[in-house]
Amino acid sequence: MMERKKIAVVAGGFSGEAAISGQSGNMVMKNIDREKFNPVLYWITSDGWNAEINGALLPVDKNDFSVQLLEEKFYPDAAFIMIHGTPGEDGILQGYFELINLPYTTGNGLNMALTFHKGMTINNLRSLNVPVADGLLLRNRKDASNEEILEITGLPCFVKPNQGGSSIGMSKVKKAEELSKALDIAFEEDSEVLVESFMDGTEVQCGVIPWNGELRALPLTEIVTENEFFDYAAKYEGQSEEITPARIPDEIRDTIQALAKRIYVAFRCQGMIRVDCMVVEGVPHIIEINTVPGFSEASIIPQQAAAAGISIKALISSVIQSIL
Repeated sequence: MMERKKIAVVAGGFSGEAAISGQSGNMVMKNIDREKFNPVLYWITSDGWNAEINGALLPVDKNDFSVQLLEEKFYPDAAFIMIHGTPGEDGILQGYFELINLPYTTGNGLNMALTFHKGMTINNLRSLNVPVADGLLLRNRKDASNEEILEITGLPCFVKPNQGGSSIGMSKVKKAEELSKALDIAFEEDSEVLVESFMDGTEVQCGVIPWNGELRALPLTEIVTENEFFDYAAKYEGQSEEITPARIPDEIRDTIQALAKRIYVAFRCQGMIRVDCMVVEGVPHIIEINTVPGFSEASIIPQQAAAAGISIKALISSVIQSIL
């Protein structure tokens, strides 16, 4: 019998997404195939690096990401990254894993830094002739006046931290007098802020996964919410309806799935990703690329996998096997 591969399932992080990351990490621990893999849940937080063993936290040796157990050391063969936000989604953790030569389930450090920077991602999508919203990146509050911003974006518009996720710090601005407060909120979360035009259409999301040695685009999910946008409450507190498969024409579905796989390749992604887009008058516009998408019981990727007839256990195995 083959020896089980040791997998460090890494959760936590330093951002407001740490709680969601914990849910994603526990989802992997609950569903991983323990006949193939020997997993340990690692927590990387501002309080330190620890591994959870039988409810106890043991310190992680940062020299090699190992953990001293009772009789032996646990040396992982690979890291399953479930940290949303920094340091798991912005290239920082990837750089560390590259230094110690440990395989991991996301794109490389450069890829992750690029896709985490929303402004650079949008510019690169434009260079690929991929439709995106009109907008501008503010590096400080003095880059442009409110009037100059709205001349580019119009109203309504979205204001969001340039590097972040789960819609934390994001606002929909419907009146000119609301812009200053929205900018203040976003600048509290990040030193750079992205302001983009509102797109009136149907929001859909497409997961892309490695499957049997190839890329597979999952069934699309349509997002319907009575909130102003797909915000934190809509994502994680049940204030939205997520319809899988999405109620859109087959030709648009096929276009989005092909585009999502093209983006996966162009941005050198690895593991599972989620591409969010808005279909405006039949044309899909990319909103965001999520390189460590939510993976809790309520998240989109598990819903899409189920619609494709793929179990969570099989999906996790496929992601790990794609990097080993």
